[in-house]
Amino acid sequence: MENTSFLNINKYFKESIIKSLIICRFGKSYFKILKDGNVKIVVLTKFHQDFLHQIGINREKIYLSPNNVEIQNQGYSKNNDKYVVYAGRISPEKGVEELIESFLMSKLDGFKLKILGDGPDFSRLNEKYNDKRVIFYGQKSNKEVLQIIKNSKAVVTATRLYEGQPTLLCEASGFGVPSIFPLTGGIHEFFPSDYILGFEQFDYGDLTKKLNLVSDSELMEKVGIENHDYIKQYLNDNEVINNFGKLINNE
Repeated sequence: MENTSFLNINKYFKESIIKSLIICRFGKSYFKILKDGNVKIVVLTKFHQDFLHQIGINREKIYLSPNNVEIQNQGYSKNNDKYVVYAGRISPEKGVEELIESFLMSKLDGFKLKILGDGPDFSRLNEKYNDKRVIFYGQKSNKEVLQIIKNSKAVVTATRLYEGQPTLLCEASGFGVPSIFPLTGGIHEFFPSDYILGFEQFDYGDLTKKLNLVSDSELMEKVGIENHDYIKQYLNDNEVINNFGKLINNE
């Protein structure tokens, strides 16, 4: 929110008030279509389903259907390399700088933080954190990203947003690799209940504590197995595809 002496405006485009006003106007029209139109709304999480209902959309027209993710038939290896991975947009709303600071405050001796992706904060953060423990890789292909995740001790995100289905974290679970993430939005729906590696959003001391747990190989193996088993059941290929087919065919 940008404050002025006249009003508050959701300034979506930082460089343009006019563009922001246009998108806000479009958003109101779009919401009216969702609320009053004869449409089905498909969402990825129960959190999103509940949120839309709370702001006035009939629950009966909101359907839950997560995306299918290929699950590998393998588990976490204690021999995985000593690094944790962030992969995604390098921008303020993703909390990348806070993640780096939390990692550098941790007791993960001998570990590295591998940051994959590009974005508006890439050059600034790459220059600011000239530290051998933090490695910026820039943009990588999906195949390369998955290979790096597969051999990691854990993946981590410090997003400041409500997120939908966390594809990166689901893919990590498919490899039996643990995830560290903020307890916000619907992210937790893709993990077992009472998940030990979730942290309070914006509490970066808590994030550092969760990062410290990565050095416990026995714990990481246990969490990785539980994550793999959970996501394999939750995103079962046949069930996800069949449920989506029924939704489309009005069954």
